[in-house]
Amino acid sequence: MAAQADLERIEAACETRRALVEARRAGGRNLVVFVVSRRAALRAMSRSVRALPLLQVDASSGPAGLEIARHLSVRHIGRRVNRRAVGVLRLPEDPVLYLQGGKRQAVRTNLHHAEELGFSFRELPDAATTRVEAARILRLHGDEFWDADELARSVARGASRVFVVADSAGAIQALAAAVVDTTWAHMYLCISDRSPSAHAALYLLNVGVVRQLAAEGLRYLFVRSAFQLTPGQRYLQARLGFEPATLRVAAGSPGRT
Repeated sequence: MAAQADLERIEAACETRRALVEARRAGGRNLVVFVVSRRAALRAMSRSVRALPLLQVDASSGPAGLEIARHLSVRHIGRRVNRRAVGVLRLPEDPVLYLQGGKRQAVRTNLHHAEELGFSFRELPDAATTRVEAARILRLHGDEFWDADELARSVARGASRVFVVADSAGAIQALAAAVVDTTWAHMYLCISDRSPSAHAALYLLNVGVVRQLAAEGLRYLFVRSAFQLTPGQRYLQARLGFEPATLRVAAGSPGRT
């Protein structure tokens, strides 16, 4: 796991980035004052991002590989926005190894709590099941523009897989969607039903995805950039073992731009 000091620097960089975005929205004198008064913080943010390890993403020519390459190539105002400070988890060769060690104590505790609540993890088998079972929980997150039909279409064309945690009555408590290629996977959606037990459900969901993908031989799982997440989401990632890195689509990968 990354050193605590590294995680703290990224957290500080995220706060600076958030304030910079707000200043840009305000525009005019607000932006000028921010840049002048926070010059040291802006330099520290740049240094923190430049110091992150660079990982090459080998993407295949299949639907999932092309989707990962497309995601990492998205630009905004000329800059690629999905490559910097991305949370990456190196998957173990043996899924059993993931929960071992003192660094995973919090994960084991929450996993035990989820099991006590009667929660279970599974993958949704097809597009039709995804459309039906994902609808309710996605409606809770309607402000985030997720749509069950869109998710089902992504499953149908082989670009996405969907995983859920359900209670003993079968009601979905948490849902994750991932683009799963041959070596790399991108978990682009991870949500809960916002109930008091949501925290435990999210831990079980993430552990289930990690174990599943590790068992299939994948080596890396990445999520969104730290700059696109809330402090709570970044905290959960750190507990699960995700480390910030800069990603680059490897030369020769189909879909690389």
